[in-house]
Amino acid sequence: MAQTHTGGWLKALLVWLALIALLLFAATRLLKPEPVELVYPRPGQDPAPYAGLDALGYLNHLRREAGLTPFAHSSLLARAAADHARYLNDYPADMHDENHPGNPHFRGKELDQRTKRAGYLYLGVQENLSTGEHENLTGARRLQQQYLDGLMTAIYHRFSLLDPAADEAGIGFSSRRNRHALVVNQGNRTGERLCRKARTHVQEERPYYDDWCANNAVIYSDEIDYNPPEYTVYPVGHLAHPVFSNETPNPLPDREYSGNPVSISFNNRDVLIEMQSFRLFQGKREITNTRILTAATDPNKHLTEQQFALFPLDPLDYDTEYRAVFRYRETDWETAKTQDKTAQWSFHTRKPDYPYFKLKGGENLAVESGKTYYLRWNPADCAPDCGTVQYTEYGDAALAVHLSEYDGIVLAVTGSRGSGVRVRPKNSERETALLVQ
Repeated sequence: MAQTHTGGWLKALLVWLALIALLLFAATRLLKPEPVELVYPRPGQDPAPYAGLDALGYLNHLRREAGLTPFAHSSLLARAAADHARYLNDYPADMHDENHPGNPHFRGKELDQRTKRAGYLYLGVQENLSTGEHENLTGARRLQQQYLDGLMTAIYHRFSLLDPAADEAGIGFSSRRNRHALVVNQGNRTGERLCRKARTHVQEERPYYDDWCANNAVIYSDEIDYNPPEYTVYPVGHLAHPVFSNETPNPLPDREYSGNPVSISFNNRDVLIEMQSFRLFQGKREITNTRILTAATDPNKHLTEQQFALFPLDPLDYDTEYRAVFRYRETDWETAKTQDKTAQWSFHTRKPDYPYFKLKGGENLAVESGKTYYLRWNPADCAPDCGTVQYTEYGDAALAVHLSEYDGIVLAVTGSRGSGVRVRPKNSERETALLVQ
């Protein structure tokens, strides 16, 4: 009987099939791309603790942190500030003046004229203002807080906003066609009250002032109660902005930006203050790339003999603790008594208002469609124009750049999952990918 033997070749076939399957598995493993390593955003600053504060409330929070009495609200100063803010929407370059009397919001060329027209008689009003032309991404309330944050990095404006002699204020804010203006007018309640007495008869035996009131009223020096703290320092608290980038006049005329200046202002005019050293630390590391401004070195000659500012020439880091140390010699003018003293204080820098990425270039960023992010590069890698970018969109992704900053951009990407954008600063060759998740 004939027999067929199938066992040998069937076994061989199974071996070959197993080998082919193994080779195919290995090939797919070799050809399969490695998963992309994604970088996720860091959370931005939590707005909730200050969301309920209007502009005056927010400014008063900053003054309280600095150990000063909060401003009382003045409806008359608020009226003058609001009128000037509306005027500045049309003529932002006029700043503290109004040079176009045909404008419907014109109230007077100079500050004293505008406050008098609003009904405020005390002539010692100080005005601080900020203007801009850009999208409003955060709402009117937070935008006003941002403008105040900016004013507090501007050293001449800061010293004014933290003046302990001012104790009432009014703030005006106006937005029109993406032009924004915030105006702070600050005065003195006692001075205004005494001006309203409208006294013109002078008691010659009492020292007096006759040029403090718009109505030429007399104020006697013994009526002024002034008990300021020994000195005022800033920044303090947990809301310090990391960067200073704009002030007119510019205290650093040779630089486009720096870190937020650290300052101290003495309030006792009966003493001589001589600075011995001014230092800034991040942990145990001293920040040494700095510039110190005094009355002698201030290029604009705005600082007094009792005001001192240290500028870190590089921006500070976000969400970081710093410590300032100011050593000085104090001499009493009357007794000639001399003391060596030290003032030191700490502050913490804030986070950006948006979720943010701190970049070196080459990263793959995980983003949500339509959500706003802050891309921050090291300024040294893309200076002098980190806020101008080149980009390539792929898939159905679309990039919208909302704001250009000194160290990056505020943007949003819209698109379906898998689409994205490759972006790089104008002066950098390293691209960063934004991948819609």
